[in-house]
Amino acid sequence: MTNLTVNPRRLVLIVSASLALSVLFFSPRLWLMKSYVAGSFQWDRAHTFLQQCEQPLRRDIEPAMLWRLLPPLVAHTLHLPGNTPLALPWLGLFAATTYAAVLLRRRLDDPRFVFGGTLLFATTSAVLVPVGWLGMNDAWVWLGLLVVAFGRAPWAAPLACLLCPWVDERFIIGFPLAWLVARLERSEPLFGKPTLYALWLVPYALIRLTVSRHDAAASESTAVFLHLQVTQSLQLLPLVPLGWWMGLRAAWVAVAYALWDLPRTRGALAAAILLGTLGISVLLASDLSRSAAIATPLVLAGCFALARRHPAQAPRLMLILGVINLIIPAAHLTYVHIDPINPLPIELIRLFR
Repeated sequence: MTNLTVNPRRLVLIVSASLALSVLFFSPRLWLMKSYVAGSFQWDRAHTFLQQCEQPLRRDIEPAMLWRLLPPLVAHTLHLPGNTPLALPWLGLFAATTYAAVLLRRRLDDPRFVFGGTLLFATTSAVLVPVGWLGMNDAWVWLGLLVVAFGRAPWAAPLACLLCPWVDERFIIGFPLAWLVARLERSEPLFGKPTLYALWLVPYALIRLTVSRHDAAASESTAVFLHLQVTQSLQLLPLVPLGWWMGLRAAWVAVAYALWDLPRTRGALAAAILLGTLGISVLLASDLSRSAAIATPLVLAGCFALARRHPAQAPRLMLILGVINLIIPAAHLTYVHIDPINPLPIELIRLFR
């Protein structure tokens, strides 16, 4: 098997198998997805998202969604009817998982390494949240951060910077970490021409600031939301370690290996930026396990470091790590609620009982 290469057909099979296993072990609440259920994690954001798809620029929605305009605009432009726009987040998670698999194959063209790394990615909250919560376009943001960190084309990072903030502001929060990973992966100076990529975020900032000056109601509701969010974040501090753990679980091993593999100074810098990124996420968002996926670029950096240092052992080790993440229990942590994720057979019983 080690002599096999990962051709496009095998790559599709690996991605499909990884996502299928992820859903088998960490299933969405199917019985809650049949119709709108107010007050549920699975539907609250989806309900707002569907309202935006009908009227992308409406302002009478929850403040967190006011500027996440790109997916609703796409759905509105394509005239997607009914609940059809809810397929966009799933398309994003398939795109992000496929890109992760492509990146893994570039580093080590071994089926075990690619499958193990893809399975590791597919069993983190980067995939579990878009699968389990309807209307969550997170995967497009994680895809954009991976493009910033590992994309080869000169237009890739600028395009991600132009588009992804309009999917979710988390892209801006995660950009410094992804940009740092890119510099470390390429052994480039920390400050040079690539630093100018950050300028591609300026149009988003200018448009948002300009519009906010003329939209007092939206600005006030956003300010109230941020104040409430920061206040609530203090109550979440005891749950932060558990929330971060549930977001990545065994994938934290890859993060730790990526930091260990770096020279001491750069490793300390990367660790500081990682903690700062996660800390800001705690202040601005109460879904702790979901926000941990912002460390995805470091997860893949750890996989690549393992392939670089131990190419002979990396395929077996990566496969073991992916399987371990598959069998470790997972849960969503939102505010002070811990919502365990059940395997598919249990959710099917609940659906058809």
